[in-house]
Amino acid sequence: MLRILLIDDNPDDRILATRELQHEFSEIEITSIIDAKGLDAALETCIFDLIITDYQLRWTDGLTVVNAVKAKYPDMPVIMFTDSGSEEVAVEGMKSGLSDYVLKGRPIRRLAIAVRESLEKQRIRQEYALTLEELQLSEERFRLALDSAKLGSWDWNMLTNEVLWSENHELLFGLAPGSFLGTYEGFIACVHPDDRELIAESITRALETKTDYNQEHRVIWADGSIHWIAGRGKFFYDKSGKPTRMSGVVLDISDRKQRELELEQENRMKDEFLAIVSHELRTPLNAILGWTQLLRTRHFDEAARNRSLEIIARNANQQNQLINDILDTSRLMRGKMQLEKSPIDLVNVIQNSLNTVELTAQAKSIKLISILNGSVGQIMGDQNRLQQIVWNLLSNAIKFTPSGGRIEIRLSQIEDKGQGDKETKRQGDNGEFASSSSSSPLLPSSSPYACISVSDTGEGITSEFLPYVFQRFRQADSKFSHSRNGLGLGLAIVRQLVELHGGTVTAESKGKGQGATFRVLLPLATVEPQFNNSPTNIDEVSKYATQLLNGLQVLAVDDDDDTLELLSMILEEEGAEVTAVSSVKKALQVLETLKPDILISDIGMPDADGYDLIRQIRLNETLKGEMLPAIALTAYGRSEDEKWALAAGFQLYLAKPVEPMILVEAIANLTAHSIKIGNSEPARSSPKGRG
Repeated sequence: MLRILLIDDNPDDRILATRELQHEFSEIEITSIIDAKGLDAALETCIFDLIITDYQLRWTDGLTVVNAVKAKYPDMPVIMFTDSGSEEVAVEGMKSGLSDYVLKGRPIRRLAIAVRESLEKQRIRQEYALTLEELQLSEERFRLALDSAKLGSWDWNMLTNEVLWSENHELLFGLAPGSFLGTYEGFIACVHPDDRELIAESITRALETKTDYNQEHRVIWADGSIHWIAGRGKFFYDKSGKPTRMSGVVLDISDRKQRELELEQENRMKDEFLAIVSHELRTPLNAILGWTQLLRTRHFDEAARNRSLEIIARNANQQNQLINDILDTSRLMRGKMQLEKSPIDLVNVIQNSLNTVELTAQAKSIKLISILNGSVGQIMGDQNRLQQIVWNLLSNAIKFTPSGGRIEIRLSQIEDKGQGDKETKRQGDNGEFASSSSSSPLLPSSSPYACISVSDTGEGITSEFLPYVFQRFRQADSKFSHSRNGLGLGLAIVRQLVELHGGTVTAESKGKGQGATFRVLLPLATVEPQFNNSPTNIDEVSKYATQLLNGLQVLAVDDDDDTLELLSMILEEEGAEVTAVSSVKKALQVLETLKPDILISDIGMPDADGYDLIRQIRLNETLKGEMLPAIALTAYGRSEDEKWALAAGFQLYLAKPVEPMILVEAIANLTAHSIKIGNSEPARSSPKGRG
């Protein structure tokens, strides 16, 4: 029976939470608390497995409740379920020991998920505590545990400085049996130099507080490799309280530390991925909303109208593809992707994909070459998903192939001899070696396979990044020099879709600038075959939208051509003279001869970003005693992005998408051409981050 204490004085929220938990957990007992007296009584007995509390309560707040619970029951899982908290409240709660923080405005099922995760974490902690207690066994059982768990034991005579190590202990420290010098100094010599002082402090602290020694540290083996060790020890004292001996065990925790490091790295990559998601979704949305607004408020001729609709359609399709990639990744991660299999002719699949990408390739003057063996047998697969695999590979090749390049796609039938899932080296025709990465398991070598290969003359893949090319949340570009549209999910989707079809996919490249080749092997068939945005008042905009920025010199910097074109049209309609450039380098070149009244710059651009630009501008200004007004107009919409932009030297931060008149008003205010549009608030020097 799961027992939960629910602290919430809002009856509607209590009913909602109770119904959801009773729906998710078959055996559950929920006790509701609505006042301070009830809470005090509940905490006296506390027979609960988990506590859920609101933040805003009539008699107190959620942080006070968390602190009261943790003071009495440090190990009790506590979840804050609220719609009145803030980021600061969530951070303070986590510092106080909060297990999770769930917003009431989110889908209610998130509460049940948080309960399951908190209980699982509690179970793991309890198991860990139980494991430590089991170390207090008798000497005979203790020695058996040492051998079975690969633990090492030690004993330090603190009066004679003699140290005894078990054979396992020596092995864990990379020493041959019997080679340990037998002194404290000999032990310290094996420890990583950066951790030696930490161990001395830990021993001193344990002696001063009369507690056990408990420390994790690194050791350096003779071969130079570094290993993590967890040491646990107990002191023994004479009648006068003077320490005489210290005994304990050591355990190699290198694998655990590696997992922790990988988890931290994955979490960082997820954070960067979410930032890129925000950027890539906002960028086309900015063009869509901006051009839509212009179509509603301006009288374009037929050519300009068609051009506007073309830009809107292109950006809408781009955003749709991004969203589809995210949804496909989610389905694949949860194992919810269902294939509708039937006998498939891969020639048709490839030709359909080529037709889809043909215009994109032509726009970059990229030559598409197809060499398709029509005698290749059919496979059992999902027509749409197979086409998605080929389309993703071709789109990836086009994206990373420069103008005038060449892409070749081949279809052949082979007998696979087994390709490993580790990185290998394959000798090319010219004698050089190409790095190769495979993300898929071994295939049987007895059956024929269809082979689809896509080769390009593009940027290639570095040997450092190649092993991660099929992984989610991995991109070769850093987040602020992200020079290609997309989320980096395409190849991860390819890998999982190929594996769902029982195949493998590999990547090969001789390095940067040497192009890349992706090969897909598929077994042949053995039988016959809302964006929420407040609308702008058009009448008010039209009323005031006349030459607000007359004669103003504007320097606009953005690597997205559609955004630059939109900015130019918006500002030129208001009388500004716009100089639009697509990179930091070009902007700095323009500033050598042009003295603009204001700078509007994107943040995420290739080679150098908006931060680099504004810092260089501010550095140059210190010698001239001038300051160029500057607005950061970016699709990075987090609160820390605003702080970074303002700290770097921008006076104003605006997140894409931004309404044209909001942008015009911000420029007018910042350049002293102040005007107020309807009921809109004027731009401020320290705005709140939007989106």
